[in-house]
Amino acid sequence: MFRTVLFLAVLATPLVAQVNTGTTSSGLYYEINGSGPPVVLIHAFSVDRRMWDDQVAALQDQFRVIRCDLRGHGKSAPPSGPYTGYGVLLAVLDELGIARASLVGLSAGSELAINFAIAHPDRVDRLVLAAPGLGGYAVPPLDWFGPVGEALGAGNVQLAAERWAATPIMALKTNLAAGDRVRAMVVDNAALWTYQRTEQPLAPPAIGRLAEIRAPTLVVVGTEDLPHILDVGRLLVKGIGGAAMLEFLRRR
Repeated sequence: MFRTVLFLAVLATPLVAQVNTGTTSSGLYYEINGSGPPVVLIHAFSVDRRMWDDQVAALQDQFRVIRCDLRGHGKSAPPSGPYTGYGVLLAVLDELGIARASLVGLSAGSELAINFAIAHPDRVDRLVLAAPGLGGYAVPPLDWFGPVGEALGAGNVQLAAERWAATPIMALKTNLAAGDRVRAMVVDNAALWTYQRTEQPLAPPAIGRLAEIRAPTLVVVGTEDLPHILDVGRLLVKGIGGAAMLEFLRRR
């Protein structure tokens, strides 16, 4: 999935604008850069808001860029009971006084953005879904996850995180600097493997409700994304009215 998000890295510039930081009443840490139409960046599983540093640098001159650490990630509080990701995002927007925003998500962040657009369509201007996940989609068995599961079974979450960072869905072998950043975030977030999963899915799941999404939608994938991610991308373009796909090729 991280192969896809590299398409914005070429826009990277140093973060120089003033950043507004805080924690919501429910324990979600957030950062806000820039001013203009609001854009919310939603990170992937096992990393945190820092994965968007380059994109914030590129966007903050024209947009009010909001990013938060999802429940149990980064500086945000761990789960303490049942919750929904789209409900948490709604609470963040309400607390920050944001009526509508464009949502940009990567992987599980895309899945959350899709669920939010279905549950709260009047709060979404546009969607950008990179290497997307999709609620209700049956992900095929991932044989390479075995070593991660073994480490978890042995109670070694640090080793599990290190092995997770090296899996095909996370590793970046063609951009060493970005790969090092990803590994560091995954290791920093190792504690999330110890939390009981209490996030509740959207019901009925999004896979059968894509036609309910009214926001203009761009799906972004890379040719080296895993096959099931490419399949999800095609399903989204087919199911969301007017959605377009942008596919990035690896530079040779």
